[in-house]
Amino acid sequence: MPAWPVDGMDVMAVEHAARNAAEAVRAGGGPHFLELRTYRFRAHSMYDPELYRDKAEVEQWRHRDPIESLTRSLRDAGELSDDELAAMEDMLAGQIEASVAAARAAPAEPVEDLTTFVYSPESS
Repeated sequence: MPAWPVDGMDVMAVEHAARNAAEAVRAGGGPHFLELRTYRFRAHSMYDPELYRDKAEVEQWRHRDPIESLTRSLRDAGELSDDELAAMEDMLAGQIEASVAAARAAPAEPVEDLTTFVYSPESS
């Protein structure tokens, strides 16, 4: 299976690799595998004291934050204004709030359904 690593911290590199892989698949090239190499900024959980890595390391990687890097590139190219960015952020915040409200209002999943599609029919 064709596979290659991609700098997952570079939005445009990910877009380019995904486009190439999708085109190859659509052309009959079979499945492709992309290894998106990224850096996790936060601890594994809220209970993780994160004593295993240096804070300076995390801060160094924050300078490569994919969203901030893309925003900076778009601004530098004149393709994104502060007003447009603020409008997008407001729209996304509204979508997130609506999604959270919908999730909270939804009925709880029945306990008997919690393993649906987790195990194959043969193993349940």
